[in-house]
Amino acid sequence: MNRFNKILCLIVACAVSATAWGLAGCSNNETVTPKNRGDWTITSPDGSITSSICFDGDGKLSYSVKKDNKPIVDNSSLGFTIEEDDFRILSLENVSTKRVQGSYENISGKHSEVVYDCNETTLTFKAWKFYLDVIMRVYDDGYAFRYNVRAINGSEGTMTVVSENTEFAIPEKSQVWTQAYKSSDPARGEFFAYENPYVYRSLKGLGGETLAMPLLYKLSGGDTYTLITESGLIGSGYYGSFLAEQPGNYGTGILQTVHTPAGIAENDNKVEYPFTSPWRMGIVGDMATVVESEMVEKVYDDVEYWKPDNYDELSEEEQKIYDYDWVEPGVAAFNWLRYPGADNQLDYDLHKEYADLAAEMGWKYTILDGNWDNNFAQDEQKIRDFISYANSIGVKVIVWCDAYKTFAKGNIDFLTEKLDLWKDIGAAGIKIDFFSGETVSNPPFQGEDIDGIKWYETVYQECAKRQLLVNAHGANKPTGERRQYPNVINREGIFGNEFATVDSTVTVNHMFTRNILGVSDFTPCVTPRNSSLTMGHQMALAVLFESGLPSMGDYAETYRNELIKNYYQSLPVLRDEIKFIDGAPDEYYCAAIKAGDEWFVACINSTEASSGTVDFSFLGSGEFVADYYADVAENNEAVTKTKKELNGSSSETFQVGKYGGFVLHITKKA
Repeated sequence: MNRFNKILCLIVACAVSATAWGLAGCSNNETVTPKNRGDWTITSPDGSITSSICFDGDGKLSYSVKKDNKPIVDNSSLGFTIEEDDFRILSLENVSTKRVQGSYENISGKHSEVVYDCNETTLTFKAWKFYLDVIMRVYDDGYAFRYNVRAINGSEGTMTVVSENTEFAIPEKSQVWTQAYKSSDPARGEFFAYENPYVYRSLKGLGGETLAMPLLYKLSGGDTYTLITESGLIGSGYYGSFLAEQPGNYGTGILQTVHTPAGIAENDNKVEYPFTSPWRMGIVGDMATVVESEMVEKVYDDVEYWKPDNYDELSEEEQKIYDYDWVEPGVAAFNWLRYPGADNQLDYDLHKEYADLAAEMGWKYTILDGNWDNNFAQDEQKIRDFISYANSIGVKVIVWCDAYKTFAKGNIDFLTEKLDLWKDIGAAGIKIDFFSGETVSNPPFQGEDIDGIKWYETVYQECAKRQLLVNAHGANKPTGERRQYPNVINREGIFGNEFATVDSTVTVNHMFTRNILGVSDFTPCVTPRNSSLTMGHQMALAVLFESGLPSMGDYAETYRNELIKNYYQSLPVLRDEIKFIDGAPDEYYCAAIKAGDEWFVACINSTEASSGTVDFSFLGSGEFVADYYADVAENNEAVTKTKKELNGSSSETFQVGKYGGFVLHITKKA
């Protein structure tokens, strides 16, 4: 069985009636009636994390979370306010519980095989016209919950969400790292989401801010972290969300889940029912647990890869498309960082140079970036010749496109026409840009009635039909979509190297936030683009950022340097394991990545020089040799390369300068 398609799922379930539960009052021990009061506790399989759901006598739903009996989320509201019904007047109809266990194989995630295990409780409540299901899951590494809304009479229709009442009440004195959802740069536009740095914030100073997910916080007096985010956005019929304290709660740390701001389309708050919301979730544990977690994708449990509705009518050969065996992660050559602008991107001799670089390095891809499509009519033969040349030397081509200009603002016929053309000219995939977030009607679509999230999904599906890969640029954060669409092998939505102002605190904090969610297109290069990041730091980023299409964006001659060439020829794309070694937000990050029989240990540092010890026990038995790439003092554009002998009993202390980094490429001795 190939690594793309193995899904092993075991679900052990049992349904119980509400009367089978020992119900207690939410804040006292009075005897209660199952119809109008109760609280329920769901516990992780290892017993370390508990989530309690409370239904008080006024019909209000709330929850809280503890780890090792310490509050992770204080009492917080649940539910929705909708125009069509009153969810303030509920009665409990049923309670069911089940154990959800299984495993699946990754294409390019943190681990080649992921095992999941959780306990799940579903509470069903009845209003006047609708049932409201609250589904809570608790894993050993966190919690997740979502809502189902369905008509009592079984009908289908559209409802208006006035507000989502989900809250995350962060315990006082917690340390918080946040990303502003809205850009502070007028040139980039107010809603150019997810391309801002993560910074430390006072819990009492969040009032009036719109904060993007994920959001990281650390409890006071310990080493327990929580990363708040969402999963299952694609296909939910809902929209992306951000977090914000509401007026009257400023300074409390009580964050409400709020629709991504759009405010321009008549149907901004409309959803179709039956409706299932995205998962609201928190990854919980020490830093290693949070960094190594794949909970964003685990909550999908037994989901299958996407297939079209007419799958059963397809020929056997056509059905093989949806095994997704054609999806091949790989490194890409990328010249836009060094050669931006229309003139450069229409220089096909330049593109051939980078195709030659990719072939020489053993990389699978090269990227034809912005403006080529605008010139297709006059340059068609040049483009066809270039792609034919690249393919002839074993290099596949990813073509850039504009989410709203190229695709005519959501016109499906125009989309399919373009994809057919690009498939015909030999492209292997697309790099689709400028969604700029996840609003119902994204700012680029102003005046158009377009659901941005559904448009993402449409693009993924139409590309899958044509065996085209997708690198989503100018995009939102990952929400687990590659569990359904494995052709989505890379994703931006990150403050990356295209911004020359990126600094070491940005990259360190990405490791503890955005990079935990899934693939990250940071476009790492080697030669520093400013005075901050050293060459060792940039080299480390090439393996630390998880990506199915890591795009190498420096001058071609940089990678041909004999000192570092072998390293860039060996970059891991299919990963088997990640081990967090040490680190802290704002300070430094060190991790080990296993790919086959090789290991990569990489460290990046922030603004102060530091030292740390690496215990190599993860190597196991045998003898190993490592190429050690370290910064050169007083020259941030240079590294040294030395050999180190290692085994599972080794440990070594490394010195890292401010803004610096290092990499160990470890192989078994012959």
